[in-house]
Parts: sequence; structure tokens; C-alpha cells
Amino acid sequence: MIGSSLLLFAIGQPDMAKMLPHFIEPSVVASERRVFEALSLAKGGENWTVLHSLGLSSEWGGGFGEIDFVVIIPGRGIVCVEVKGGGVAVRNGIWTTRDRWGRTETLKRSPYLQAQEGMWKLLGSLKSRFGERSAEARCPVGWLVVLPDVPCPPLTPEAARDEIIDRDDLDGEIGGRIADAPSLVRLLDRPDMLRPSATTCAKILGFLRPEFERVAAPKSDDWDAETRINALTEEQFEALDGTAENRICLLQGPAGTGKTLIGLEAARRSAALGHAVLLLCFNQNLGRWLAEAVSEFGPGHVVAGNVHNILRERILASSLKGELEAATKQSPPEVMFGNTYFELGALAIAESQEKFDTIVVDEAQDLPADPLAQLLKEWRRDLTESSVLLLGDFTRQAIYASGQETSPGKLKAALGELAIFNLRLNCRNTRRIAYQTAALSGFGQAKLSDRQPEGEQVSVQFYKGASDGLEHLDRTIKALKIAGQKLSEIVVLCPRRRENSMLADRTTIAGLPVRDIQVASPSDLAFSTIHAFKGLERPTVIVIEVAGASEDETDSLLYVAMSRARLRLFLLLPEEARQQIERRLTHAALAAAGLLSQ
Repeated sequence: MIGSSLLLFAIGQPDMAKMLPHFIEPSVVASERRVFEALSLAKGGENWTVLHSLGLSSEWGGGFGEIDFVVIIPGRGIVCVEVKGGGVAVRNGIWTTRDRWGRTETLKRSPYLQAQEGMWKLLGSLKSRFGERSAEARCPVGWLVVLPDVPCPPLTPEAARDEIIDRDDLDGEIGGRIADAPSLVRLLDRPDMLRPSATTCAKILGFLRPEFERVAAPKSDDWDAETRINALTEEQFEALDGTAENRICLLQGPAGTGKTLIGLEAARRSAALGHAVLLLCFNQNLGRWLAEAVSEFGPGHVVAGNVHNILRERILASSLKGELEAATKQSPPEVMFGNTYFELGALAIAESQEKFDTIVVDEAQDLPADPLAQLLKEWRRDLTESSVLLLGDFTRQAIYASGQETSPGKLKAALGELAIFNLRLNCRNTRRIAYQTAALSGFGQAKLSDRQPEGEQVSVQFYKGASDGLEHLDRTIKALKIAGQKLSEIVVLCPRRRENSMLADRTTIAGLPVRDIQVASPSDLAFSTIHAFKGLERPTVIVIEVAGASEDETDSLLYVAMSRARLRLFLLLPEEARQQIERRLTHAALAAAGLLSQ
């Protein structure tokens, strides 16, 4: 009979509780397997979600804890179930259990206290995660103890009979006993409690399940994930074949699709043929990285870097030096970087007659279309032979708010001929990072290869004020350090400069020196603005203080920041971002559970 029941809940039936995981391993002790089966078949449990062996991190209340079963009941509440299998005994106030092989274990506290401790830890976690007055924190939570192998022990003040399910009770129907757990029933009509809706249950499940699914990430796992990600990047080079027959091409795709690496490969191939190559981008840090990346390219001459730095060098070396110096004193930055550099740069290039056979422009979405077209016209050696490859993400990557952001339509109008190719396959992030980035930024469904590594769960934490935020950051860095993460593999990203952030008065975090990324050494914790790190990536990214002036701005900041992480992502966000983030998390949880109407 048990075997057939196990088969039923492994397959799943409409009138059964949703068990997570869906089946229980044969290696689990028989007592827990029996309770698992009874809960899955409980009458009236078709809307329940039952978590087996829920771990509760010390991050949420001090000291690691575990609850054998957590039963989430829409419209009613949560019941924490403590299971004690085998024989039980109490001598001199000390509880012991004895398994079927005669081995005895001494318990630190009674099963009733263990159940209550799990309940209180779960309540504390919900309050920490969702806030004291949230619907999730006000959800009624009760407890029960199950003794599957023995009849009920003598009653004590610690527990009433209805709070204990014994061996004989398990032979009958336990659905009502679970739903009517006395500690739960006492809370149902209290004015400060809220019976959980389906949405509230989905949000609680979305929070609890990552703890249940936490897995270790040893170095070999990191190596495997990086290897698979790099292999996927190589596959993106096939997109170069589609641009070979067109002199001016736009390769567009979301963050993580390998655009920058494809641009580097195009530059490498052209330089290998002896051609003069120019590789431009908008971001200064990315420009420095590109310049270093092409240092070994050749035999053709290769110039790479930030477009404004490159233009400044050419203007200062020309007869227009005085005009640039005068404009710098008189014009606001948005005029200088949006117009003046491009206008004077085009004249300086015409004066010097500098020409290139291949021009690659990364971050095209952040450059003004018409001035860029004029630069390309001056730099191209032969308008019929020189090739131009533009790379851009026209979804949420334009975060500079300069008013100069462009679009494929603007580029086509400025350049005339323009062949457009699309990339959709993410080859930078783990599956969980890619999916969470899409969900939280409102970008939509990420497209991933079956070979993409699953990766670790994305950590989302909220804080109240700078002091609380620093404590969260300190704990996160310490945990990464204990796990053996190298500082050179970590970056902290923020919308603001460090002197204007929660780190303004801090020179260390978790006892480690923190410095701006431009001057950080491998033994420092690197800090960067999101804007300055755009186009770059690291294995581990910690995002702090993201709460834009509008939802769209927050979406754009999250999209760029989150997509920088290859293997691990931590979001430490202010309370004012909670509503938007939780709405997105709820939507994603409901969609994953198939509860959204089509």
C-alpha cells in the first residue's frame, strides 16, 4: 500500500497537496517518509503546499534551524510540524529517542519546544523579510508534533492532546488535525492577524523555497560554470558570419549575449589581416578594459578606448585645441559630451586624415546617432570597403539620462544603409541570474541555452537606513570570504559615487579595504557606480541602494547592474524599493506556479 501511495504522490494528483520536493528519497528515515505520505494524501489538502525539511538561515534570526514540514494553507495560515520517529522516553526531564537498531539519541529539548522554536524562527524570518506589518508577517502560524512510531506519551503542560499526532492518528485522516492545529486556530480571529490569500502564500513560498534549495558552490562548481559560460560565448561568434557581406551592421541583443566579445573577435580578425582597426565605446572603464584586451592584436594597428578620451586626444593634437579649452570653460557637461567633442573631433580627424579599415562601436545605444555618423564618415578609409560594426542593447541599457540615447531607427536614418542582426541567447549569466534579472527589471523572459549552468539562488535583502544596509553588506562580504571567494572576483555596484553612498565614511567592510574600482588592487574590495561598470562583468556582484526616481529608472539600473554578475548576485535594496521588487517577485512566483490567467 505504501509503495502505491509513494507512486501516486511522485506522479502527482489534482486533489493532493503540492509537495516540495515532489518525492522523498528512500534514504530518508521511514518515520519522515510516512508523514510525507500522510500529508500528501491529507483530505482537504488539495490547495496546500508542503515543504519538507525547511532550513532557516541564521541570517534571519540567529542560529541555524530546521523544520521537518511546513504546511502552507491558503485562507488559513501555516503549520510547522516537528517529527520524532522511533521510540521516545523521558527520564529525569531528559528526552531521548531510540531507532529500530537500538541506537539512542539525547535531545536538547522536547519535541514540543523544538516545534515551537521552529515556528518562532519562521515568524521572525517572515518579519525580517517582509516587514512587521506586512500580510506575510501577520499570517497565522501554528505548530504540531508528530510521533509516527509510538502512541501519545503522557500529557504535560508543554502540549495538549490535539497538538500531538501519534502512530494511531496517522492510520486515520489527519487533514483536519493539521488545519485545526490549536495554536493556529487561536490566531485566526485575532484582529492583528491576516489569513493569507493565494498571493500572500505565493510570496511566502517564493521566500522560503530558496532557503530549502540552497546548495553549496565549491570552487569546482565555479570552474564548471565558467567553462560552460565561456563555451557558450564561443557559439555567439557565429553571428560574425551574418555580418561579413554588409559594410555597416548593427548587432543588437540584451545584456549578456556576447556583443562585446563578438566586437573584440571582429577587431582581432581584421587586425590579423593587417588592417587598421578602431574599437570605441561610451564607458570609461570598459574603454580601459578594451584597450588592454587588444594590446596583443596585430599585425594591423589597433586603437581602442572610450570615445570621448580618443576624441580629446585628437582635438588637443590639432589646431582646434584652443576651441576645446574655451568650450570646456563655457559649456555644460551635457553639451560638451553630447555635441562639442563630436563636432570638434570630426574636424580634427579630417585635419589629421586618420583612417581605419574596420571600426567597431560598442554601447551604440548611448551615443548620439548623427554625430556618430559624422565621425564614422571621417574615420572610414573607403566608404565602399571599410566596415563598421555597431553593437547595442536597446532594451534597458541606456541609463545615462543624457538625452543622447539612440535607437536602431535613428542609426539607420543617420547612416543610410544598415543591416541589423539580433542576438537573444544569454551566454554570460547563470540561469537563475538571467531569469531573476528579467523578472525584477521587467525586461521579460530570458532566452537561455540548455547548456547554461543553473547557478546559485539570487539573494534579495531589504534594509532600513544606511546603518542597517551596512550590516547587511558586512554579513554578505564575511560569508563570501568564509566561502573562499577572492576579492578580485567581487564588485559592489551602486547608482551613486562612493562619497555619496552608504559607504561614504567607510574605508573598510568586514575588515577589508574598500576602494574605487579604478584604483582597487586584487586585495581590495572594489566599488563602482553602476554607470561606470556598464559593459563589464565579474563572477560575484553585490548591488546596493538601487531605488530610482521612477519605476523605469529603477528597472534600468537593476537590469544593467544585475546582468554584470556571472555566477553570484546579491541585491541589498532600500525599503522604498520593496513594493516594486515584491510585486515582480510575486508575478514571477505566480507565473512559475501556473496561477496567472492567460
